[in-house]
Amino acid sequence: MYKQTRQHKSAFRFRRFCRAGWAAYSSMHREVTIGQVAVHIADRGLRKSAAVVALSLVLGQGALMAQTDDDRETRTLPEVQVTVAADTLFGSPEPAAVLSASEIRNSSVRTVSDLVALLPAVDMRQRGVGDAQADLSMRGGTFDQMILMINGINVTDAQTGHHNMDLPIDVSMVERVELLSPSQLMSRGVVAYCGAVNIVVNEEYRDRLMAEISGGSYGTANASLLGTCRLGKWTMTAAASYHRSDGYMQNTDYRHGSLFLQAVRHADNNDWHLQLGGQIKDFGSQAFYSTSYPDQFEATRTLVGSVSNVHRWGGMRSETAIYGRLHRDRFELFRDGYAAAPTWYNGHNHHLGSTAGLRSRVVAKVGTGEVLGGVDVRREGIWSNVLGNVDSSLSYPFTKSAARTGVSLFGGYRYARGSWSAQAVALGLYNTQFGPNYGFAADVQYKLTKTNYHFSLSRTYRLPSFTDLYYKSVNQIANPDLNAESNMNAEIGVSVNLSPLSLIFSTYYRSGNGTIDWVRRPGEEVWYSMNHTDLDAVGVNASAVVRMDMATLRAAYSWCHIMQDAGGWISGSALDYLRHKGSLSICVEPVKGLRIKADATYRFREGFYTDADGNILSYGGVLLFGAGAEYQWHKMTLFADGFNLSGRHYRDHGGVPMPGTTFIAGVRLDL
Repeated sequence: MYKQTRQHKSAFRFRRFCRAGWAAYSSMHREVTIGQVAVHIADRGLRKSAAVVALSLVLGQGALMAQTDDDRETRTLPEVQVTVAADTLFGSPEPAAVLSASEIRNSSVRTVSDLVALLPAVDMRQRGVGDAQADLSMRGGTFDQMILMINGINVTDAQTGHHNMDLPIDVSMVERVELLSPSQLMSRGVVAYCGAVNIVVNEEYRDRLMAEISGGSYGTANASLLGTCRLGKWTMTAAASYHRSDGYMQNTDYRHGSLFLQAVRHADNNDWHLQLGGQIKDFGSQAFYSTSYPDQFEATRTLVGSVSNVHRWGGMRSETAIYGRLHRDRFELFRDGYAAAPTWYNGHNHHLGSTAGLRSRVVAKVGTGEVLGGVDVRREGIWSNVLGNVDSSLSYPFTKSAARTGVSLFGGYRYARGSWSAQAVALGLYNTQFGPNYGFAADVQYKLTKTNYHFSLSRTYRLPSFTDLYYKSVNQIANPDLNAESNMNAEIGVSVNLSPLSLIFSTYYRSGNGTIDWVRRPGEEVWYSMNHTDLDAVGVNASAVVRMDMATLRAAYSWCHIMQDAGGWISGSALDYLRHKGSLSICVEPVKGLRIKADATYRFREGFYTDADGNILSYGGVLLFGAGAEYQWHKMTLFADGFNLSGRHYRDHGGVPMPGTTFIAGVRLDL
């Protein structure tokens, strides 16, 4: 009775703090218009409300953790490595690649961008470090042709792919990362032109409090706090992080903080998943977009949230998710207080993008197969002083707006017999701005005890971003009459599990029609966005893992070749891609508690860039080395990591040199 009473009191204190946080949050948002709410949340309101809710949950977590071992029941659960697909209700193939919890622990990366870059075939082109900004692509595609998901929720930015990696999560929160091909997403009503990355946040089933602090080169400092607790059938997670740096060269400093809240409830027939996250980011963007005017600066505010439900009855299952995303961006071509703006400069660019969606599907068993049906509704909009059409109803800083709504209906059938399984899905879209479109996917699998063969064929498409449609500058002219681009994808692969060795191999071919690209004529300086380029890509991906008692060895290689017909025009982005990407890493645990890691990565990038002096240079190849070590003593872990140990000079983007050798060291407490 005493233990139960103490737990009830702790749960009451937790709920009281949550109610206080919600009351404070609500009081800041009364009696304002919808537009004011959006701006408030995306800027100052995000900072204040995040602090209130974070304090509430951390204090509530502290109340629970304050109990002694005699006051509560202690359960030690074995580690479970989860490598299933993001979509298991309709028998989707396993992801093209997975970074599991153990693989994440064995790596020496310290940012989400560096973590995602470990996936084979993924190209993470970073401008600066510390998650300041990075462009995600795969298999020779562009940064606008990828989808980014958190816990299966599509949080892709409709303004530009440059903002896709503005995520309110920290590396310490990630349970696994999945790389998904286009055919693996169609049964969820998600159309991915080249593919998608799904980041899955950790779901702890125990009371836990983890704190980490680190620092290193260039005045870098990081701090993060994560807490989880059980309240009945609910698992609550609250995480906060802060990162800052003085920059590795002029105007590359950054400051950003994030807060993420998650609540998960698993029951026999009914599961719920709620998530809410916010991020504030300010960073010097030295020559990020132009070497002619290098003194740039950017400030972004991001808010994402969703509510998902899975219900099971009889031989049927239903999935429903409601989600939203707000992203505010202020871009300064001439950083305030840093560089004097010329008289022709009309002021900074301001954008506020919003996305809201509803996705629902039902899977039912029919005989020996399964039938799928669903609907997806997605609304995308933007308020800006640069993008969209003139809107007299808006006030400073927004003078233009644009919006579109898409409704997708999808359905499919899956059949399995013995070692064979096959499925087919068709999807139809109507968008208020681009009219009708369609996609389909077909998969065939043959599974043996230790080997799995698969073949897939899909048609996908991508709607132009708001930047593709409306952006104009001195040397860039967008096209508001762009059409959606389409793509045919075919892939054959095999995976083999011969413990302690695991192998994965796949080859793909994709053919793009009406590909959106920024192009210019030879001898001219003005770039135009056009549905002009026909682009085909072929490639292979291979990876191997050897797990031994004291060591784990991993190797991966990706090759891609693009065939393009630009009709005499010069391509702006479609031909800057990774032709070769190879990696080798090892993690050794010579004694209990001590883990030593080392890795080598080779990247060869096609394409050219123009430096600050006007010279045209090729990217070429670069070989990078990293190493790290950590020692765990009771509940404390000391760690140190080094990056680019050979001090190589290289660029992921033409105007931005990457830093030389850097070091990070810190301590982590896991209670």
